[in-house]
Amino acid sequence: MLAQRWKGFDAITFFNQVMDCFFKLLIFFVVLVLTAGLARLFWEVWHIMAVSELKEVFGFTVTNLLTFFIILELFKSLVEYFREHRLKLTFIVDATLVFILREVMIGLYQQQAAPLQIAALALLALVLGVLRTLAIIYSPMERTMVESFSKPKPESAETAREQADKKASPPDLLPVH
Repeated sequence: MLAQRWKGFDAITFFNQVMDCFFKLLIFFVVLVLTAGLARLFWEVWHIMAVSELKEVFGFTVTNLLTFFIILELFKSLVEYFREHRLKLTFIVDATLVFILREVMIGLYQQQAAPLQIAALALLALVLGVLRTLAIIYSPMERTMVESFSKPKPESAETAREQADKKASPPDLLPVH
């Protein structure tokens, strides 16, 4: 009897069911962590506003919000991986771009970044932007979506008839006196 069950056992299906269960727990945990992180950010900003200058509050808020966006992009890539069972390059590049822009903005705002460092990060952001654009252009799913937007919409029969009538009717002439 055990041998018959073992022959009918589908390990891949079992693995997928276990992974789906883990993933549902992970999603719940991620939402909980994101909610707690956002609530903590609001609490800390409120506390800093009461005792610090606006410049410090702004720097703290920008830094932590950009960090929150990086974490959000990474979680989006995790969710997409479990949904599609493949890692999308665009989500990883998005998170990296947000991280680079965060570093540039913090360095510029705090006036602590060297010009060479800003130039290097800007070049890296440019390269990643080109990589992201190429990933979208050459992605099979994205390509079909872009092509569907770029195709001209077929004209309705009524619109085609109206244009034909305009071409067939003589032009309006002004009377000559």
